[in-house]
Amino acid sequence: MKRIFLGVYHPSVILTYIGVLISIFGIFFVGDLYISTIFLMLAGLCDAFDGIFARMYKRTSQEENFGIQIDSFADLISFGIFPVKIYMSFFAKNIYFSFILSGLYILAVIIRLAYFNSEGSEDKLYFTGLAVTYSAFFLSLYTVIGKYIKSFNKLPIEYLYIFLILAFLWNKKIKKPNLYIRIAFLVLALVFIVLLLL
Repeated sequence: MKRIFLGVYHPSVILTYIGVLISIFGIFFVGDLYISTIFLMLAGLCDAFDGIFARMYKRTSQEENFGIQIDSFADLISFGIFPVKIYMSFFAKNIYFSFILSGLYILAVIIRLAYFNSEGSEDKLYFTGLAVTYSAFFLSLYTVIGKYIKSFNKLPIEYLYIFLILAFLWNKKIKKPNLYIRIAFLVLALVFIVLLLL
């Protein structure tokens, strides 16, 4: 039977969709740095576990390929556009420099995602360069430290964005986190959320 709508509708991508919706909400409706950071962390957690969640289901090759593609588009929104929105809303000072930095950041995210999509096969044990998901961790860490150590705010966040741009495109093997490390990130994220809400 011919489908009415395009797309692959399978429960294995639900967590990816939830992460995207969290990010979209954070982009359009949140005007507080700490709350925005919490939404970014939640999107990061969704991305950290969506692969594990997807593998719980039996999938056809088409469903697997669709999941890979949809994950990349989700990453662009959650860890490309959303971090730039946070930067422009709460940290940007010089409009020209901010535009250049934001443009380079999004280009780095796009280049990384497109490169690995074009490669086809995925290394099960190692990333090459820093995965874009880690922007959620580093930006959250910066925000939490800045809240409680005021002198830390003297360190411009632009340095962090420049680091992320270079790290995303770095041609260096980095071991992927196992399940225990992912759970540790989950616990750490919960601690960060509590600290930001206090």
